[in-house]
Amino acid sequence: MNENVKSILEREIGNVLEKATSFRHLLHTIPELAGKEYKTSSAIRQALAPLDLEILSPFLQTDVVAFLNRHKGKNLTLRADIDALPIEEDPSFRPYASTHKGLKHACGHDGHAAMLYGAACVLSSMRELIPCSVRFIFQPGEEIACMAKDLVEKGALLDPEPDFVTGLHSWPGLPYGKICTKPGALMAAAGFFQIRLQGKGGHGSLPHLSHNPLDCAAEIMYEAKKIVPEGNVLTFCSCKGGTNNSIIPDEALLMGTIRFLDPAKGEKMLHDFTLLVQNIAEKRKIKAHFSCPVPYLPVIHREEDFTRVKNIVESSMGENAFHTLSTHVMSSEDFSFYLQKYPGIFAHLGSGESAKLHSSGFDFDDTLLEKGIRYFCTLALELFTEK
Repeated sequence: MNENVKSILEREIGNVLEKATSFRHLLHTIPELAGKEYKTSSAIRQALAPLDLEILSPFLQTDVVAFLNRHKGKNLTLRADIDALPIEEDPSFRPYASTHKGLKHACGHDGHAAMLYGAACVLSSMRELIPCSVRFIFQPGEEIACMAKDLVEKGALLDPEPDFVTGLHSWPGLPYGKICTKPGALMAAAGFFQIRLQGKGGHGSLPHLSHNPLDCAAEIMYEAKKIVPEGNVLTFCSCKGGTNNSIIPDEALLMGTIRFLDPAKGEKMLHDFTLLVQNIAEKRKIKAHFSCPVPYLPVIHREEDFTRVKNIVESSMGENAFHTLSTHVMSSEDFSFYLQKYPGIFAHLGSGESAKLHSSGFDFDDTLLEKGIRYFCTLALELFTEK
């Protein structure tokens, strides 16, 4: 990046930071669940309207997809997630606290959307200097609903197809302000299981006359730990059954999650888990109804894509702007569906010693907006001008 372009970029990022911060605060006040981000998507469309972008009609009702230089050269696709979580926020938490009872932006998606909005502002003001087309995706339903899959299937990544895709997610515990990622597996596949156990209830003093689904549930939870391959995760997160301390219930419900990086190991674990549930239930004369969809795929990077982004970030944003992670995490991300077909990188934006994601005390750090905007804009300027 030559000095003149650097100077313009610095100026434009400086000009947009206050707007991006205010926009982040606005989004924080109106958190909405997956697929129901109507106020959020409306606010995004209103914010993008003055930028002279080509804003497409929704593919999934609450998504926002916009283009800069739609058919100019290769395409860079930039993605941010926009949904929130069912977590209560104290009205006094911040001046811009949630106004939607029981809902909160506790995973930074308000910040991700604000970074992408800021990048759209900067890049639209520099459009003549951008050597490619840029697609901005404000994606609904990353949490649980896995709506990236639906968005891709509906054709949101067509005309033109991406030559590279990237996204950012703020991440507590990683070096503050640095772009953090790694080659190979970064994040795990995720499945969500339900086991409904139908037995025969009765009086607590006469257990021999019943088929206790809670005993069955306890054995399943104990034995399941023995079938988890190294590197995989199988976690029980809920056990429901019974309402009284002297009545054996007719039913119990177990719920939880499985996680894996290697699809072969994941398939074997799911197969063994299914058999284990069936065998234990049959032995105890319990009817077991087992389901475990696996909507999230692993986020896996090609070595060449990782090296490409690392070199650009270090050369244009500074050697200390990039951090190579030493290991993966077992959380999941539906950005994996963008990477199934197209080159790209998903990166964590280090937020240092902040509150944990999905906690009532989490709030996106506004200072990080500049880092994310700079990352998106730098790739747009540099990715397709490499020698």
